[in-house]
Amino acid sequence: MRGIGFGAEQIGIAALRFPRIASVCIFVLLVLIGSSLPNLSFDDDINRVFLSDSALSQAQQTYEAEQSPPLGTVLIHVTSPAALSADQMTSLRDLSLDLEFIEGVTAVASPFVLRWPPTADAPSGTPLFGQQIDKGFIDDLAAFEALDTGLPTFLNTTLTAMMFSVSINTDQTTVAAAVSNISAELGHALPAGLSANITGEDVISSEIVSGLKDDLIALNLWGAVMVALAAFVLLRDLRMALLAVFPAVTGAAGVLALSVWLGYPITVLSNVIPILLLVLGVADGVHLAGSIKETGDVRRAIETIGPACALTALTTAVAFASITLTGNSQLYEFAVLGAVGTMLSFAIVIVTFAVLGRTFRLSDRAVPQISASIAQRLTKIGVARPRTTVVLCILVLILATFGFSQTRAWFPLYLNLPDGSATLGTNDAISEDFGGVFQMIVETDGDWKQTRALTERLEAASGPGTVLSEVNFARWLGHPDTRPSQEELATLPRELVDQIRAKEDSSRIFVSVPEPMRSKDTLAQFDEIHYVALAAGADRVIGLPTIMRVEAVTLIGQLSFGLLVAAVGATGLVAVAFRSVRLVPVLIIPNVLPLMLTGASLHLWAQGQLTPTAVLALTIAFGIAIDDTVHFLSRFRALTAQGQTAQQAVLAAAGSTGQVMVLTTLLLTFGLCVTLFSDFNPIRVFGGMMIVTLWAALLTDLFLLPALLTWKRTANGSV
Repeated sequence: MRGIGFGAEQIGIAALRFPRIASVCIFVLLVLIGSSLPNLSFDDDINRVFLSDSALSQAQQTYEAEQSPPLGTVLIHVTSPAALSADQMTSLRDLSLDLEFIEGVTAVASPFVLRWPPTADAPSGTPLFGQQIDKGFIDDLAAFEALDTGLPTFLNTTLTAMMFSVSINTDQTTVAAAVSNISAELGHALPAGLSANITGEDVISSEIVSGLKDDLIALNLWGAVMVALAAFVLLRDLRMALLAVFPAVTGAAGVLALSVWLGYPITVLSNVIPILLLVLGVADGVHLAGSIKETGDVRRAIETIGPACALTALTTAVAFASITLTGNSQLYEFAVLGAVGTMLSFAIVIVTFAVLGRTFRLSDRAVPQISASIAQRLTKIGVARPRTTVVLCILVLILATFGFSQTRAWFPLYLNLPDGSATLGTNDAISEDFGGVFQMIVETDGDWKQTRALTERLEAASGPGTVLSEVNFARWLGHPDTRPSQEELATLPRELVDQIRAKEDSSRIFVSVPEPMRSKDTLAQFDEIHYVALAAGADRVIGLPTIMRVEAVTLIGQLSFGLLVAAVGATGLVAVAFRSVRLVPVLIIPNVLPLMLTGASLHLWAQGQLTPTAVLALTIAFGIAIDDTVHFLSRFRALTAQGQTAQQAVLAAAGSTGQVMVLTTLLLTFGLCVTLFSDFNPIRVFGGMMIVTLWAALLTDLFLLPALLTWKRTANGSV
């Protein structure tokens, strides 16, 4: 029976044999952890969550690598309750000039860069707006639009909104620093009565990182406090609570330090790993401490409960490791950090437990029996009618699987922003006024005729003022049938020319679009533009919105495959550990059913949207859900080996191990409930789905698993 942990529990036995060495190791580890935590870094690359090894991702990475210098874009959306006046326009023109002097700013695109077509006297054209803007600017603007160039004017049709597009050289400064300086400039230069908000792809990344730092601290501190309080209330023994919680806290801190040692930045996804392993460590601690309370022997607790704890760590690590199949760098880091962190946390927990277990003398006060009563009642129901229970659960599994299969792959980027962010409203306003915050990049290696046809088709699909290409400048020059010469392009800003004509024989067309999965309407709009681009002969369609739309769906498919691998891998591992092929169906049904129920529940509270976060939660939840099954089976096999019948063994296991299963599920819930108060929707979804899955797993392990173990079993209860 002690072999099911593949000998990993021997780490704890070694700590008992050499307590001084173990104590020194723990102290040194704590020092290393404490010195590493200040070096935590946070991922500010919004693209990494999507990019894989696909042709589309490679094209996107090639485009980004070609940007020299690397540029970030900050969008300023200025709004007015009434149409902008001439005086306000003059002040905004001065503001645009001031913005150009901010450190790192290379260009500012706004209505004030518009120029009349070139003439003999003015080869570069004359500015549309003069030094002093008068009331006639409205007529000038109308005359410019009548040229039908398609160039964006950065003013909406009612003249109640204006947009500035500020290019930042990220080699000279960070986007966060530039935004701070821009905000300061807006604070003292924005005309009275107007309001301004800042957004952009790089701004969104910066905002997510800023929120992550605060969220990480809050989650882990409050998670530790909640788990500690819950352990004390449920166990009614302060020393037992400390013995269960302190090793787990140390293990969770070790995982944070591990991210520094591996050089992995914290992301929205990996932010949940420490609190997740904290509650798992507490669950192991409760099982181990409960054994000490029952027998009074630390060594016996590690020898009898340690193997099951080791096996549960292995199944969780397998679940994490399955995520490496996605080919996504950020998820690969998540998977490695989770898998290695799980095993590191287990080692820290069992060694720390062994050292403290020798010191703490637990009280004689019994753990409240209400949890044992609940476990036994559920088990008796399943054992009383095993055939009916199994058939009923299989029917529920079929229905839940069908419901889960009807969910839709979906990635809403806006939900990754912290709660209360003004960026979401700004993005929606820009989408309504100017087409969208995000840039679809359409590349063509064709001739001028091809470039022109593409531009015209995209303008028809996207709307006026949303498309920027060489064709717009050819119209402005007065010869739309002829590609602009290098001399003519030299009159434009160099950064702009480098963007629209990356190579002599290729062109880029930029299309402003809203976030693809902001809603069903924006998704339909994006898909139409994307289809038009490909149908009109585009060689490549890249840009963040394309990556979000295409790669996110591919990513969800890969994660779903990883979920299947996790289920098969963890199940096979447990079957090998118990040396019983007959355990496979006994393991599959009770552990797949909770996942399908949770997945199907997305129709009730998430519009049936299956996000990468949701699939990750299901994958990790499977690795954790099987933990209770392992502990129950371990106890069941020990009792049947002593001569008890299958029915006697499951009832006895429900009274002992089942009691701890209920307690640990409660502790897991208290620990994970802090994620429900996160400022980030993905973290709330992750925590919520974990909680639902764990409770569904507890019910099936106490209701369905006993039925499977006693149905058609021989008198000695072999499986």
